Amino acid sequence: MYIRRQFLELIGNTSEIPQSFQVKSAKKCTIYNEHDLAYLDLISGFCVANIGHSHPKVIEAIEQQAGLYLHSNVYGEHVHSIQFRLAELICQLLPSRFNCLYYLSSGSEAIDASIKLARKATGRSEIITCRNAYHGSTLGAESLRSDTVERAAFRPLIPGIKFIEANDEQDLMYITDKTAAVITEVVQAEAGVVSLSHEYLSKLRTKCDQHKCLLIFDEIQTGFGRTGSLFAFQKSDVIPDILIIGKALGAGLPLSALVGNRELIYQFSQRPSLGYISTFGGNALCCAAALAGLKVLLEEDLIQRCNESAQLFVRQLVHSSIQEVRAEGLLIAVDFKSSKTVWSLILDLYQSKILAESFLFSHGSLRISPPLIISKDEISKASVVLLDLLDRSHSS
Repeated sequence: MYIRRQFLELIGNTSEIPQSFQVKSAKKCTIYNEHDLAYLDLISGFCVANIGHSHPKVIEAIEQQAGLYLHSNVYGEHVHSIQFRLAELICQLLPSRFNCLYYLSSGSEAIDASIKLARKATGRSEIITCRNAYHGSTLGAESLRSDTVERAAFRPLIPGIKFIEANDEQDLMYITDKTAAVITEVVQAEAGVVSLSHEYLSKLRTKCDQHKCLLIFDEIQTGFGRTGSLFAFQKSDVIPDILIIGKALGAGLPLSALVGNRELIYQFSQRPSLGYISTFGGNALCCAAALAGLKVLLEEDLIQRCNESAQLFVRQLVHSSIQEVRAEGLLIAVDFKSSKTVWSLILDLYQSKILAESFLFSHGSLRISPPLIISKDEISKASVVLLDLLDRSHSS
C-alpha cells in the first residue's frame, strides 16, 4: 500500500483512476506483479515490446554498451559507430530512396521534427492529416488530432492544419500548392485498425507529386513487424518521402527516427544550422538495444510468425457478441460497438490475469496487440478466456 500511495502522490497521473498495476519484472509475453503473479501481456507497451520483454540478446547488448559509455553529443556531431550500424541495417531493409536517418527520442518528437522539416524543405506551412489519427501528445502532434473536444483545452494549437477523411479520394482536392506535407498513418491504429487502401495511397502519392509536397508516413505504432510486414507501407508500392519510426525501434528503450533521403534530412544542417537538436536522440544505449532487437526480429522470423498468430486469433475470436474483427498482423481490433462491453471485458480480463486495452477513437473495440513472439498456447488461452467471459455475460 505504501508504494501505491507514493505512486499516486509523487507521479503525475493521466487519469483520475489510474490502473496502478505494479510491475516487478517482465519476460517474453508475461508481466509479473509485485506478488509474482503472472499476467499475459496483450498490449506490449502499445506496440513497443514486439520481440517480447527482456530478450537476452537485447539485455546483453545494453550491458556491453553500458560498459563502454552511456552518452555523448548525439545530434549528428559526435561519431557513434552504433548509430550508423543501426542506420545501415534499417536502410538496407527499405527502398533505395531511404539512405539517411535522423534520430530522436519519441514518436511525438519525431512528428514535430517532420513538421519542421517539411516547412523548411518546401517553404510552405500548411499540413494536411487524416481525421481520427493519433500522432502524439506534444503541442505539434496534438495539432494533428481532429477531435475538437479532446484538444480544446490546449488551444491555440499550431495554425495551418487541414483534416481530410482517410480513404476518401474526393478529399484529396484539399492538397494544393500551399501544402507542405501530408502526414498520415498507413493503418490508423487508434481509430480501431482502419487500413488505408492501396488505391487511395497511390492516388495520395500522385497528388503530393503533382503539388510538390512531401508525403510522410507515420509508422510509429505499425513498424517493425507489427502488421505482418516490416512496415505497413511495404504491402503496397507507395513509397513516402519521410518514414517516421519509433516505439518498437528501441526494443524497450526510447528511440525514434525520421528516415528519408540524405538531401532532405540535411535541410536541418543549413540556413540555419542546428535546425533540429535532440539531446538524447540516438543515445548509444538506445541504439545498441535497437540494433540487437532488429536482428532478433529478422533472425527469429517474427514477421512470418506474426501473420500466423494473427490468423489464429481471427479464427478463434468468433462469437455472437463480436461484430467484427479487424486485424493488420497482430494489431487487432475486436469490435463490439459498445464501450460499456469493452471496459467490462478489460476489467474481467484483468481479473483473469490478462492485460488488454481499448482504442482512443474506437471506444467499442478491444485492443489486442501482444508481442510478436506470442505462442499458440497463449493465443488459445486468451481466446478461450475472452469467449468464456462473453458467454457468461450473454447468459446473465
